Amino acid sequence: MAFLQVLTTSAAVALLWVVAESIRRLFFHSISHIPGPRLAALTWWYEFYYDVVLPGKYIFKIQDLHREYGPIIRITPDEIHINDVGFLDTVYTGLRDKYEYPLRALRVPGGVGATADAKLHKLRREALVPFFSKRNVLSLQHLVTEKVNQLSEIVANHAKDASQVNLSDLFFAFSNDVVTNFLFAHKTNGLEDEKQAGISRNNSKQLLLGVHINKHFPWIPDFLEALPTSISRPLMPPGLIDMFNLFDRVRGEISGIMKAQSSGDDKKSDRNPNRKEAVYESVLVNETLPPQERTLTRLEQEGALLTLAGTESPALSLGIIFYHLLANPAILNRLRTELETVPVDASWSQLEKLPYLMAVIEEGDRLSFGVTARSGRRAHEELNFTPSPYATTPGTGTPNTEKSYKIPARTPLSISTLSAHTAPSVFPDPFTFDPERWLGEAGRERKRFQMAFTKGSRKCLGIELANAELCLVIAALVRSFEMTLYETDARDVAFEHDYQIAMPKMGSQGVRATVKFRAQNSF
Repeated sequence: MAFLQVLTTSAAVALLWVVAESIRRLFFHSISHIPGPRLAALTWWYEFYYDVVLPGKYIFKIQDLHREYGPIIRITPDEIHINDVGFLDTVYTGLRDKYEYPLRALRVPGGVGATADAKLHKLRREALVPFFSKRNVLSLQHLVTEKVNQLSEIVANHAKDASQVNLSDLFFAFSNDVVTNFLFAHKTNGLEDEKQAGISRNNSKQLLLGVHINKHFPWIPDFLEALPTSISRPLMPPGLIDMFNLFDRVRGEISGIMKAQSSGDDKKSDRNPNRKEAVYESVLVNETLPPQERTLTRLEQEGALLTLAGTESPALSLGIIFYHLLANPAILNRLRTELETVPVDASWSQLEKLPYLMAVIEEGDRLSFGVTARSGRRAHEELNFTPSPYATTPGTGTPNTEKSYKIPARTPLSISTLSAHTAPSVFPDPFTFDPERWLGEAGRERKRFQMAFTKGSRKCLGIELANAELCLVIAALVRSFEMTLYETDARDVAFEHDYQIAMPKMGSQGVRATVKFRAQNSF
């Protein structure tokens, strides 16, 4: 009887709390004046439904909600989304903390990209900036060139055999090799085995398919990781096992560097002059970083996130670019004509001066959408949102003249890359691959709205390395081979699901092609 009474009382208290909290969220919350669906304001289960039940679809539902409610909407009990690229600089520049809630999706809080606090992010980032500078990328360009040559040899073998090539698999292995060999002393050679490259790409995809579960139910991965390895490993997706293997390699490398530095065996004067410095050799002796920022756990998470980002982003852009080049002969021919103005062995410095090539890359980056997950920011001051001339009603191009709204300090707000990159006021016919939109003065103006590498102090560290990869791969393959798409259509590169990156239709095998050699000019 006593148990029943306790149970009844507990249920009544829980019900009372739910009612009181619902009333607070709907009528007394600091952003209750922001328009949007009542259910989204009431509960995170609304987001869960479109994230998990309708897999990776909330980002598209948000665009639908903007058509109904206008350029500013409340999309969760605590968060605002804005569909106005005129507000990008307000959201993403200046001292802005990241919104903590979505960062738990990737489970690497030690990584610079997953750092919420703006001041801590600045500290972590500044330790890495010299390594990712254009000057350092240029000095290590041979690492990229070696992999471009290996990639070209693999494609050439398919041309000799008249066999199909899965470009998406090769681009994934290529980008993974480049970023790993750039960052670490240990080297990888994923391009050596095409079959394994395909397995690794699929494993990475399966890992990313779990990000929404991580975000909504972080206790599930917490529980798995707390189990003994003998029990947890068989339950883990292969991509997570690959991630832990990367942790092990990075941990081993950092431990070796720490041991060498403490014993004095790591004197630069005694080194082989051809040996590349690993990123952690300088980070570990960077006295601007406090000791807690140089721990094994923090640095292995940093390495894992840098590797994941440095693999997925360039590989995705390359796949999108080559699909559209092969699907649009006029664009391909114009690019080839421009490439014939530079030597066959043109360097990155020479290639990045070619306006049409760079326009192709900008358009590929735009349609890759960068990090597709909402990257929320918290301003330390109150903001005021008044729709700009860019705030058009999605799908109509009609200027939106809604009223102004006060946004309380510390309110999470975001503008998704889907929203920014498809704004009709900036990118007419936004899902068409059109490099010409990036040419001339109008093209330079549009770069203000390119969010593939985000903006402000949180702009992607690897932008120069990614540009080098894209320039050199595109030039090498476009000049050397004739390709024809094989069992590949637009949905194999379309943005259909949001899992931190843009994913195409489920079951897609990627961009595949048949290959022939192409006669070249010997400039």
